[in-house]
Amino acid sequence: MKKITIISAHEGAATWVSMCRLIDETTRYRIRSFHQYDDNGYRSARSAWERFVLRIKTFAIFPIRFILHAEQIVKESDVLLVVTSPFFMPVLVSMVTKRKNVKAIALMNDIYPEALVAKGMVKRGGSVEHFIKKAFSNALPKMGSVVFITEHHRALVSNAVGNSVKSVVIPVSAYSDPFQNTPPGCVDGPIQITYCGTLGLMHDTATFLEWFDSVNYCEDLRFVFHTSGASKDKFEAEIRRRTVNRQFCPKISLGHALHEEEWVRLMRASQVGLVFQNEDSDDVIFPSKVASILASGQAVLAVADERSELARIIVDNDCGWVVQPQDVEKFSDCIATLLQPDVLLRKRKNAFELGQRVFGKDAVAARWVQLFDGVFLDAA
Repeated sequence: MKKITIISAHEGAATWVSMCRLIDETTRYRIRSFHQYDDNGYRSARSAWERFVLRIKTFAIFPIRFILHAEQIVKESDVLLVVTSPFFMPVLVSMVTKRKNVKAIALMNDIYPEALVAKGMVKRGGSVEHFIKKAFSNALPKMGSVVFITEHHRALVSNAVGNSVKSVVIPVSAYSDPFQNTPPGCVDGPIQITYCGTLGLMHDTATFLEWFDSVNYCEDLRFVFHTSGASKDKFEAEIRRRTVNRQFCPKISLGHALHEEEWVRLMRASQVGLVFQNEDSDDVIFPSKVASILASGQAVLAVADERSELARIIVDNDCGWVVQPQDVEKFSDCIATLLQPDVLLRKRKNAFELGQRVFGKDAVAARWVQLFDGVFLDAA
């Protein structure tokens, strides 16, 4: 049996944990996790204070815990799989394992330092950006492999670091099991459009809010938001401000992040999944929620740059609509189109097929196992 230890402050969403459990139970690889908090701990942080504590745990407490336990972790592991949570962990692991007889794999869920620049946390062209870029350029070539979640992400890093990095592309895993045997059908009643996930610093909500301002009551449409993150309070305040003095407006409900069973029920009740992505983030972030939206049989309505990887997937597979940020007229046109039953059903069927085939747990797990096999073969 080969032992793989996942190093990440955030244990991972239910989709990730479920996929790792599948690999652990059905292959020769035994997977354990060294983390600071689970998904419920991540999504339950609602107040500014709770989010501050979460950041302290992520950026300070967890790295210190890893350093203190590194010797034991390495001793008990054949491979370390280090995730960009916090973003500098691949660099830290490469330093700790420099003289250790253990392989490391980096999972680049986001691309750094570019993601920090997109969030406005690091100045473009500044000394901090240069330092972080240099650190990753030194660390990634030392990895047994680097995993990217899109081909575009791999190309960006390859252009910056060069071809010295061994890399593969493995998409994010969808929470696909509950929906495997329930392909989408015709809708009886209003169309439900759902946003379920984090609202952070790289989500374009302004386009939706401007459209919301411009539209009158629509009895065939309902919006449901269950969110967490730094921009949650601001977004909800904007919605309430826009509805308080209006006699008619689209039906909309606001709520907190959901536990697994509640989330599954919401996905089954929804026909369209809403995704927000600002233009600056398109090159460096791929929203993981898209995989589960597709696998559940929802069409995707994405506010994102039309040149982005997300847009390409939606357009190439005819599984939803893409709206350029600030294009309120296009957003309105997409809403009108998704109210056409035949169009909506076609895109939902395409989404379901794509989600189950490409992002389904079994398919993604098989690609991880193939990677592990290759890393151990190289080591031999």
